[in-house]
Amino acid sequence: MAPMPSVQALERALDILEAFSPGQYEMGITELSQRVNLSPPTVSRLVQTLVARGYLVQNPGNKKYHLSLKFLDLVAVIQAERDLYKVSLPVLARLRNRLKETVYMDVRDGGERVCFFSLPGLHPVSTVVPVGQRSPLYAGADARVLLAFLDDGEIESYLQRTELKAFASSTITERDRLWEEIRTCRLFEAAVSINEFHQGSACVSAPVRDFSGLVVASLSVSFPDSRADRETLLSYARSVRQAAGEISAALGCRGLQN
Repeated sequence: MAPMPSVQALERALDILEAFSPGQYEMGITELSQRVNLSPPTVSRLVQTLVARGYLVQNPGNKKYHLSLKFLDLVAVIQAERDLYKVSLPVLARLRNRLKETVYMDVRDGGERVCFFSLPGLHPVSTVVPVGQRSPLYAGADARVLLAFLDDGEIESYLQRTELKAFASSTITERDRLWEEIRTCRLFEAAVSINEFHQGSACVSAPVRDFSGLVVASLSVSFPDSRADRETLLSYARSVRQAAGEISAALGCRGLQN
């Protein structure tokens, strides 16, 4: 079956971008056409699209094209993810060893939280949060932290397109109640949930911020609901907020109180 035109155009555009190299960092339409084995008119159309999207820049002197600095933004995203893992792992290890509970970090992927990495608990009976686990942003403290620090308009947009379905006995399925929990999370820089996403599981979470103050992840401790008494919840909340603040500081965030 022939490839869809849009897929074919994407592949050709990627071929053009990958044609550039340190030894040939600037090329005109004719040179690019020869490198990617496409006609000059086709290359010209694709190049103009890449220019419009900011991925290519034309040198006004010789009319040739080169990659733009926009690629540094993509590199920054990759580097930020690596930095997040690098600075977080020792903090999570200390937190897990102190609490002996499962600790993990989530990032947001659209309307879901995704477990970025996880360290299993040391108690004989512990919860399991596998890497790659997903849940909607309204279900559970770990996800709610990622939702709460979006701007109100983005939250409203998310709620308008999302059906609030129950996953466990205490899943929040009422918009007004969810907004109350969002405001509480913002006030205390932490969230608590019991039996919201998995029955029998409790969670305490806190936001992790980058150098600009933007929430880029949630740090959480998960444990059986049988251990979720008030004293334990308060103690875990202090520990998780402190650990999240330590990671945030390592990422360059300043001025937050924990």
